[in-house]
Amino acid sequence: MRVTEGMIANKYLFSHKQITEKQMKIQTQLASNSRIETLSDDVAGSLDAINVNNQRKRTDAFLKNVQNANNFVKASMNSLDRTIEEIQNISTAASSANNQMVNQSYGTIAQSIKDSLNSIVQSINDKYNGMYLFGGTDFSGDPVSIDTNGKAVISATDHSGEIKVQISSNTKETMNIPGDKITGSGIFQAINDIIDSLDSGNQPTAAQLDALTNANNKILNVQSLAGEKVNRLDGMETILTNQNTNYEELLSNIQGIDPAKLSVELQEQDYLLQVSYKLLANSFPKSVFDYL
Repeated sequence: MRVTEGMIANKYLFSHKQITEKQMKIQTQLASNSRIETLSDDVAGSLDAINVNNQRKRTDAFLKNVQNANNFVKASMNSLDRTIEEIQNISTAASSANNQMVNQSYGTIAQSIKDSLNSIVQSINDKYNGMYLFGGTDFSGDPVSIDTNGKAVISATDHSGEIKVQISSNTKETMNIPGDKITGSGIFQAINDIIDSLDSGNQPTAAQLDALTNANNKILNVQSLAGEKVNRLDGMETILTNQNTNYEELLSNIQGIDPAKLSVELQEQDYLLQVSYKLLANSFPKSVFDYL
């Protein structure tokens, strides 16, 4: 069988195309740090990578929910910290009114308590990402306000709603502290009653001071429950972060490359390409291949 120049040329072009495609594939793998670009590269590996990547995306979504919920609860705890601090100031001021030496200063004490109450109301009306911390699932208005007499007024809106977020395939977590745990503690009524007594020129009664203490204890219990919630969310965040790390490592193992090995292969393909140029040039000394 006679081997024509056309057959040699066709064979060369076929080999040249294969070498060039192999070069481009290696370069793409090095650039993307992945050995799988299409399903045909590795069917089993591609399917495993798709499955692992889907699991990683779900875990990442759960992780974001947990982090958002954790930030919401921590913002609520900061608000409670400020509230409890002001309640202590009110308790100190109210107790000082029982001193017969200061009965002429009831107005001053009352104003001090009103100032603290105003700070408490501001804290309870705090928002996170546009949502009231203690508004339940209703975000239409402040849970508590201050009237013209400097006393607290609780909104008629239902503050008991729970905001739940998905933190795993089968688990949801309530990220808010229902507002009725605060408004229903009796704290605002206790403070209002003390203000009424002082505005009337009377010292707070023992019952009023006890009511303030009892309400404060309920707020402390709420704060404790919030702390437990933060601990749970912190634990879940650690678990999900570790899961994400494991998925990323698994995905890297499935798709990963050996840069050193690929670099050597790329050099080999480049060498083969240069050799093919020379061989063809020798076969066709006066052909167009001299200009390649």
